[in-house]
Amino acid sequence: MSGALRQLMRRQRDARALVSLLAESMGSSVAVEDADGQLLHGEAPSSESTRFPITQAGLRVGWVAGGADARLVAALLDHLVAGDAEKKALGAEVLHLYREVNLIYSFSEKLAALLDLEQVAALTLREARQMIVATDGVLMLLEEATGALQTVAGFGDELPALTGFRLGLGIVGAVAASGVAEIVNDVDADRRRITEHPTVKALICSPLKVGERVIGVIAIGSTMPMAYTAAELKLLTTLALQGATAIENARLFERTVHAAHEREQLMALHQAAEVARAKLESELTLAARIQADLFPAELPVIPGYELAARNRPARRCGGDYYDALTSQDRGDRLALCVADVAGKGLPAALVMSNMQATLRALLGRLSGLPELANVASDLLYASTSLEKYVTAALADLNPSSGQLTFVGAGHLDNYILRATGETVTLDSTGTPLGLLPFMPPYTETTHSLGPGDCLVLFSDGVTDAQNELDEEFGVGRVLEILQGAANLSAKDVIGRVFEAIDAFVQGAPQFDDITMMVVRRLK
Repeated sequence: MSGALRQLMRRQRDARALVSLLAESMGSSVAVEDADGQLLHGEAPSSESTRFPITQAGLRVGWVAGGADARLVAALLDHLVAGDAEKKALGAEVLHLYREVNLIYSFSEKLAALLDLEQVAALTLREARQMIVATDGVLMLLEEATGALQTVAGFGDELPALTGFRLGLGIVGAVAASGVAEIVNDVDADRRRITEHPTVKALICSPLKVGERVIGVIAIGSTMPMAYTAAELKLLTTLALQGATAIENARLFERTVHAAHEREQLMALHQAAEVARAKLESELTLAARIQADLFPAELPVIPGYELAARNRPARRCGGDYYDALTSQDRGDRLALCVADVAGKGLPAALVMSNMQATLRALLGRLSGLPELANVASDLLYASTSLEKYVTAALADLNPSSGQLTFVGAGHLDNYILRATGETVTLDSTGTPLGLLPFMPPYTETTHSLGPGDCLVLFSDGVTDAQNELDEEFGVGRVLEILQGAANLSAKDVIGRVFEAIDAFVQGAPQFDDITMMVVRRLK
């Protein structure tokens, strides 16, 4: 303090001039000394001189010695010393504010260059530590779904070690819940403190807010007694506001990068799916072409008979099958088959090809249709999965006599349409082929085809066709069409049935394969 008077008298000529002018006007000499008695102005006082103190903020910083009027000089110097001290304090405050503004501006520039959340959090704590004395600091972010506060960055040993903070729990949690910054200079006396870590003595805490929404908390403190001020709280709040905005921007950037990465992954998956789809499309096209080649390219020409068949798969590849075969070993006899594999699509098509190969390999080597059905069932069961089986309508026709042998392997009822319009039902005579091992022997029924009679074999895709109201085409409509087509050709009978189905479903999706074969005896 004594240095204030010495600096005033030595450096400010105006102060010395005022003292001299005042002493001259009083008509007496005065001496000015510092608190230690060192002469600063005038001549050394005599023993009779009166000494008057010069004070600053209640402390003595020097003396004025002289006559009684020297009191006026002491009062003048009191005023000058106080004014000089006030100027220095104001200058120091301005300098401090400048440093704060400069640091905050620098902080803003550094934040602008960061888009990583953890780096933003660490930088915010470093800047706070530069401006505010602290041994510990922590920045926590709020998980909105759970209310938990998770530490993102910290320094020191105490605050970063604290866990379990939630909205309203502990001093930090209370600040997050209220959204209002706080100074707690006596943590031990605060009932909200976390008692497991009592070494933090003073704490200054501010919420991280984006608009009115709290996204986290920044807290710094000291393990030694500390008296944090409102100015320091204001400074921390300013840093928290800037840090919160930068953290939200970093989060948005992370989400944007993540979304872009997901889009890239989705595009890659989409491209891979397109490649796979194109490959599958090509394979299905090839499979459909191969399957189409499995159907007879042309039906046999049998004198006195007319044959027609048609297949419409529900998918690219179907599970229905028809065939008409003659064999030199069998004389002029004609083997006929319409079969339906359980399931749809490519798996059913594979079983269908197996079925075709089996029947063609066995034809002519066995004594009759029942034995053919028995052997084919055993072979299909051994070569296909458990859920795959085949219903089949098998017929053996002697063209010269019109004699017909029929085996129905779990197939729906098929029909003989007499020239008179009468229908004869061909019932199933056994279980589906390949359904179970050790099947009961198949039986056969015998019939005859007279002139004008038709053998009509079809799959359940005909009767099960549905319209948009989920109504089925049904057997009744099939019989009605057949009875009204007694005089039509085999091809026209099939055409009439398919046209009726299309008119009935009215564009509803086809969910099952549709197959029909008609053999008409002409004479």
